[in-house]
Amino acid sequence: MKKLPENVKKIWMQASIIIFVFWMIAFIGSRFLFTLIKWPSWLSFIILALGILELICELSLIPYRYAFNKYKISEEYVEIQKGFFFRKLSSIPIARVQNVNLNQGPLLRMQNLNSVYVDTAGDNHKIEAVTHEEAQTIRKQVMDLAMEARNAK
Repeated sequence: MKKLPENVKKIWMQASIIIFVFWMIAFIGSRFLFTLIKWPSWLSFIILALGILELICELSLIPYRYAFNKYKISEEYVEIQKGFFFRKLSSIPIARVQNVNLNQGPLLRMQNLNSVYVDTAGDNHKIEAVTHEEAQTIRKQVMDLAMEARNAK
């Protein structure tokens, strides 16, 4: 099974910090709102504590998240493994693949990475982040294998 590139850790860290910024905005907004409606101000500190707790958890789980995110492409299956506490191994039969999409948000674009979505009739599966070149290779390889599987029927 192939691991994700190392710089995906930086993206996960940046995403955690962005989420924490939203928690801080909620904290500041609640401080203002709670003074207007005369609610106890300590309730806003619960929002702050939840934001800090989430940030600590997200940042501390990045090495584990990285260690357990893997993928493998064979002639019969695309396998995607995720999860540390709740492990999930998805095996997608090549014959059921309908489409392969590449997605690149702003954080992924800064690191020249792509997410790869493998779509079937009932579901879609995501490979978190791979290099742009690897994503193009995966897309072509999976679609070629899917076309071969359909033509073999």
